[in-house]
Amino acid sequence: MLPLYLAFLSCFQDSNIDVTIGPYETYEDGLFSYKATFEAFVGVRDDVATSQVKLFGDQLEDLEKNLPLDNIYKSDNVSAAPIRVMNLLYNSGDVKGPQTIAFNLPNDERIVNERGTSMVMLKNISEAKFKNILKPIANACIREEQKEYVDFEPYYTHIVCHECCHGIGPHSITLPGGKKSTVRMELQECHSALEEAKADIVGLWALNFLINKGLLPKSLSKSMYVSFLAGCFRSIRFGLEEAHGKGQALQFNWLYDKGAFILHSDGKFSIDFTKVEEAVESLGREIMTIQAKGDKPAAQSLLQSRATLTQPLRVALEKIEHMQVPVDIAPIFGTASKLLANN
Repeated sequence: MLPLYLAFLSCFQDSNIDVTIGPYETYEDGLFSYKATFEAFVGVRDDVATSQVKLFGDQLEDLEKNLPLDNIYKSDNVSAAPIRVMNLLYNSGDVKGPQTIAFNLPNDERIVNERGTSMVMLKNISEAKFKNILKPIANACIREEQKEYVDFEPYYTHIVCHECCHGIGPHSITLPGGKKSTVRMELQECHSALEEAKADIVGLWALNFLINKGLLPKSLSKSMYVSFLAGCFRSIRFGLEEAHGKGQALQFNWLYDKGAFILHSDGKFSIDFTKVEEAVESLGREIMTIQAKGDKPAAQSLLQSRATLTQPLRVALEKIEHMQVPVDIAPIFGTASKLLANN
């Protein structure tokens, strides 16, 4: 018989209705990032879209083996995460603030080590954010000659890869003295922002790796970077106190300092495609090495130096504000509201 903490992974795997409920995320615990808060998501599974993203789960072990990280820190046992795509019908609990477009749960390292994680993509939420937020941001901030690269396919593909990359890299670690621990326990309040940055930047690295293997189309090789750049501005607007915003600021500033992101005299941005691949890999290595060592002082130093509102970011945010682009969407769950009203 499965332990209780594993049993839920075997439930409802073949159901058309997808339900997630429990105390998972620790974003609200600003002290040590230990205490989790309840949340709930209910949706209808999209079987066609689910079959299309199966590739990523199948490639996790190969991605882990090839990570830009010293081999001593890599895991020998990486479980393929079940990936499900659904259209969200209702959410509740710890869902205030930025509307999530995907989640990779649970965060319990015991389950991650023994069974991996379960990944859910909220496709209708992603589509709404792309149409109403990301495209207007791109129109405001991306140079004309690269604006054509901002497309839903690379944007959504990176979201999928981001969630997959939460499942690879350091989780359970051995400290220099031989003590067993976890990245979350050692990095404490730095963990959430650094983990979100890791999933993003390693997600870009992973897409490039899969393109080079011939598993993804080469048409993504430029569009994924330009769409990511526009996405940086979207997430940073949530604020640098929020894990995703802080993580995006770290990534933007690192890539800008490496010359991969360019700010032009007209206040718009572009990608230097000759520099971005190396810059992405270097940041992935930096973050994962800090995680693997459980090095909280290094994590603090990286966030303090890079996760800041720099002048290039201010230029972008002012342009977006001038264009009155919404910060986020506010879903109205019509079906759920009718059902709740009848009860």
